[in-house]
Amino acid sequence: MIRLSFLVLLVGLIGCGPGKPALTEISGTVTFKGSPIPAGDVSFSPDVSISGGQIRMYMVKDGKFNSEDTPESGLLPGKYKVRINGYDGVQVPNFFSGKQIFNAIEQEMVIEPGPKITTEFVIPESAGQNVKHIPTADF
Repeated sequence: MIRLSFLVLLVGLIGCGPGKPALTEISGTVTFKGSPIPAGDVSFSPDVSISGGQIRMYMVKDGKFNSEDTPESGLLPGKYKVRINGYDGVQVPNFFSGKQIFNAIEQEMVIEPGPKITTEFVIPESAGQNVKHIPTADF
């Protein structure tokens, strides 16, 4: 009987390991030359130190994005490389989101633990010089 109780306790403890870490929801704005960008995307690539972290991309519309608007929302806390693309929002063949209004920018960001954070990305005007127009879709 003691062995059975010990076995049940051991199985219970093994099954009660740490669960999934809590995700932090993120929302924010993206502006360029003082105005919200018409369309774009913000992607977060996790640092290798974030175990189980996945790349997440959030669409920007009228300068706003929100991780809660996507099926796989939220980010694990930790360090990320953030890449931001901005488009004019005018759909034409090969440019589903429109043409680039600035060259993609990259920066690092640390996501702190918590239920939700809000951030603002201000794109430097220099990113709008010599813009490379790269097709975004084949429609």
